[in-house]
Amino acid sequence: MKERDLKRAYNNVLSQAISTSQKYLFAGNLFGDIFVLSLNELDKGGDDPPEKLKVYPQGGDIDVNCLAFHRDFLIVGAIGLIYGIKWDEENQSLSTERAWEVKIPMQVDAIEVPDVNSLWLCAETDTLYAGCGDGIIYQISLEDGSISREYRGHSDYIHSVVGQPDGRLYSCAEDGTVRLWCPKQKQHISMIEPYKNAQLLRPDWGKWIGDIAVNEDWLLCGGGPRAALWHLRSLECTRTFDFPGRVHLCDFVDDSVLIGGEHDHVQFYTLTGELQANIHVENTSSYSAVWQMTPFKFMSIAGFSNKLHVLKDFRFLDSKVELYGNVQDEDKEEEDDDDDNASF
Repeated sequence: MKERDLKRAYNNVLSQAISTSQKYLFAGNLFGDIFVLSLNELDKGGDDPPEKLKVYPQGGDIDVNCLAFHRDFLIVGAIGLIYGIKWDEENQSLSTERAWEVKIPMQVDAIEVPDVNSLWLCAETDTLYAGCGDGIIYQISLEDGSISREYRGHSDYIHSVVGQPDGRLYSCAEDGTVRLWCPKQKQHISMIEPYKNAQLLRPDWGKWIGDIAVNEDWLLCGGGPRAALWHLRSLECTRTFDFPGRVHLCDFVDDSVLIGGEHDHVQFYTLTGELQANIHVENTSSYSAVWQMTPFKFMSIAGFSNKLHVLKDFRFLDSKVELYGNVQDEDKEEEDDDDDNASF
């Protein structure tokens, strides 16, 4: 079986990001490939598939675990490493060289290099927060690449970290806890343990929390325990959601809640728990979703499959984009690209 066939069969997209201009989508997978797609192609309407994606290999030793975008740089989180790649929007080209990189330090008692599992960017302060496999959140200044703080408290690897402009952070991990952090405190200021709630506990699937989302008033999380909505001030669980699988993906989308994971559907709910949309996907498990409301509504959902699932009204599946396309056409394009000294 050719390498391209293997990649098509076992593609696993863990991360996506949208450019600052909101014109381009980036998707990274565990084979170390980054795909770039013009969102204008997806906004044309009709049934015609978009033009062939550009693919930028990062090397066989790179797992693209998470992505973020800041100004004109795509930021990549891999194993023990975070690096930035320059995006030239005028030429629609991603650099083949790293503009900068930050190595995650090995702890004294560590057995292996920690994965960078989640990135949250505070654009206002040029600060990046990385949730890693060693249970630590690293605060990184994008001005000089220095690690300015380590948030310690989790006893197992972190699945997701998100924040708010005032500096408050929220993280969830394999240890079954969700922790709330304040920049002025050395330790977490609050903690919830969803698996201790009888309404949420699913013993067969464990206590781990796979993803977390916050807005001004609410915290959303799920994993082995059911997805649930928590009030930020009281830290009381106010609503559970009936998503049937393990949760790897959750977010607040406009006035709705998006939940996905190990199931052949992703679901939208109201904040009161009413199911709004039940969307079939080809992913064995859904891990990533990015979306925007302007200049046009768009969402891309990805996971363990070779396709991006595109939604324009957040209630129905509009189209699917195949990442590794026809092998013969791809091979021909690669030959043409070699002649032109292209990087994709």
